[in-house]
Amino acid sequence: MQTRYVAVCDKLGRPLKTYPIATSYSGDGSQDADLVREALERAKGERLVPESELGSLTVKVPEKMKLWR
Repeated sequence: MQTRYVAVCDKLGRPLKTYPIATSYSGDGSQDADLVREALERAKGERLVPESELGSLTVKVPEKMKLWR
């Protein structure tokens, strides 16, 4: 397993929170959808934004990413 850091961003693309997600990442992008889904589920569970704004969140899954806090 490898840990990937996935950023959940607001509708303007500003990072709100970075989640570490364990994955068996192969590097070909095939798991990106799973990482996006996991990050959005965590954001919803933590109530990162009001429920009415969940649909406006975006997720960044870069190869290498500076950690945002």
